[in-house]
Amino acid sequence: MGKLNVFISHRWDYPDDYERISCALDRSKYDVSDRSVESSDPLVGTMKQITAAIKGKIDSASVILVPARPAAVTVGSMGRKEVDYALNKNKKIVAVDTGTTSSVASFWAEHAITVVSCRKDSIENVIG
Repeated sequence: MGKLNVFISHRWDYPDDYERISCALDRSKYDVSDRSVESSDPLVGTMKQITAAIKGKIDSASVILVPARPAAVTVGSMGRKEVDYALNKNKKIVAVDTGTTSSVASFWAEHAITVVSCRKDSIENVIG
């Protein structure tokens, strides 16, 4: 399999979401290049500079994975801005239910975005 460029939208306030998605990708059949912002190398600068840097990361990704939790797409949040940007760029977006909350955002159904469980096979089937 070729390299798959992935952006995982996340908040470092919820590190379990990122870790669970990343671990599932690590076990997948894909050679994944993670375009996400690393906790060890956070973006710095003005909001305009940070937003431009995140847009560049999304532009370089072939698929965007987002935790399915409602907090991930709260109106006005950076996560929502990332998803809105990816939607406008016609990027493949997948919401991943990491099991860290008991609900998923209704946003996904409203935008016809697939929600999968955070398992290697589930993610492989939808991104492949």
